[in-house]
Amino acid sequence: MLLHQVLGLDDDENLFIPEEGYSSLGDLYQTLGFMEQIAQSGGVDGEVRVVRDESGDTICLAINNPGTEEYPSFWAVFTNMVAKSGIQSAAAVQFDILVSHLLQSFDDITSLEVSAHELEVALREYYSIALVERQLCDGCVKPAETYEMVYLDIRVQRLDELFRKLGDRFNASGRVLEICCGNGMATLSLEKLGIFLLTTDHDRCQICQGLEHEVLKPERTIVMDATRLSDFFNEGLFDAVIGFMLGTIYSFNKDIWAAMMAESLKVVKPGGTLLFTVNKREEMDILKDALDGLGAMGEIIDNTDKNGIYDQWVYLGRKQQ
Repeated sequence: MLLHQVLGLDDDENLFIPEEGYSSLGDLYQTLGFMEQIAQSGGVDGEVRVVRDESGDTICLAINNPGTEEYPSFWAVFTNMVAKSGIQSAAAVQFDILVSHLLQSFDDITSLEVSAHELEVALREYYSIALVERQLCDGCVKPAETYEMVYLDIRVQRLDELFRKLGDRFNASGRVLEICCGNGMATLSLEKLGIFLLTTDHDRCQICQGLEHEVLKPERTIVMDATRLSDFFNEGLFDAVIGFMLGTIYSFNKDIWAAMMAESLKVVKPGGTLLFTVNKREEMDILKDALDGLGAMGEIIDNTDKNGIYDQWVYLGRKQQ
């Protein structure tokens, strides 16, 4: 696991991050609670590893908990890496305060320097693996489905046709974010084009399915609410934000989709590409009205076919400079 490499640990050593998912790393409720308990207890007996980024800021603290008769040894891992990204949360500041206090009481400290990006990637992989191993979903009863049952050739072919149709008008070089990725059906077509993107969706079951079939990549996948993108990503971070078969979009839930579009515009750079598809024209009209109101410049493309199912209507546009 990449997190073992970041911390300089053997692959068979047990790791534990208190937060229940990647998105929870923005608030750090469990993390700060554990750190406060350690501070109140007056210290620890095991080894401590401190990870600092390129700027010398502490971005991760790992504390070894020796094994007992009941439990094997493990490393408790605390980080404010995600809380510092996007709209920095108050939790990131509180983390720094607690780290400064704790380091004064530790004796056996190993210091490591790792880039912030390396830790970020390692955290994504950690939670993806934990999801597939059912560590994040108590009592999961969802039956496994074969690859052939889940991934339809007609769906992939449909997107292949769309990208050929768009040609040079669709430029997704650089850093690309896919929202509402589901199980990665569209991701398959994008990777055939050499586009290796960061994939996100709020549905952890869909994400889990994509990870199980190795369509979604653990280090590039996050369970995340697309109405909160700017909480986790810096403004203008991505060269393109894309999403396929968004919906279903109705007049009564259009505010949610407008919020997703607003967040997409925040995290895409000026001049960056926006590409979204839906099933029905009325859905696309709602989506385009929202994007127009946010200042994006784009067009609706009729991509209908006789089957009338996938990616029938396309929005291709850009964030204004």
